[in-house]
Amino acid sequence: MQVNVKQFLEQSGITEPFYPGKRLVHKCQQPGEFKSHCVVLDWRNPDTIRIEVKAGLSGRDLEISRLKNYPVSFQTPTFVDIEIVNDNDDEEEEEEGKSGKKGGGGGKKPARKLEDVAAFASEAFGSAVEAVAPEVGKIVEMVILGTQIAKEGYANAMGALAQGMAHMKIGATDLLASAGKLVTKVEPPAFMKPKGYETAKYNYSAEKNADIGYRPGLM
Repeated sequence: MQVNVKQFLEQSGITEPFYPGKRLVHKCQQPGEFKSHCVVLDWRNPDTIRIEVKAGLSGRDLEISRLKNYPVSFQTPTFVDIEIVNDNDDEEEEEEGKSGKKGGGGGKKPARKLEDVAAFASEAFGSAVEAVAPEVGKIVEMVILGTQIAKEGYANAMGALAQGMAHMKIGATDLLASAGKLVTKVEPPAFMKPKGYETAKYNYSAEKNADIGYRPGLM
């Protein structure tokens, strides 16, 4: 499933520049103790963007002694990994098809080392860095409340995540429920684009998933 990252950020209310090497913390401050949370957008690996929901407002992993005070929905992993798609890939494949030749040195390009990211961003965008979020990315993994989500649920969950970020409140259980809707009956958000055969139905069961990620004695 492909996603237009730039449009996703716009619909999420993110106005701060986002580029390789950047890590943003989108704070969702809530009234009451142990209710506030945040969404971390991490592009320090130039080949992958991770969007992760975390307890607290710092964007850091909290110590167990503090984390256990938050709702279970914020104690279990909720994240999306988006692989950056090379805009030239389709053009290269088209040219190869026309020429009938296979490109040499094929395969996925190796990821840049983290220490090279800052230099890469500076070289590519200069000193005055502007928002350069990619228009095309591919979701390679989505986990909500510690549960691996099937690709059929990506579009609905991403739409719910964008809406939650825009309203400064993320409901992880709502994200999980949205991922379980029949995607054939729901219009996906504009920034999502199906890729390949993705029409299978994925059902969400509130009864089966009520205690996902929680095991007595872990905290």
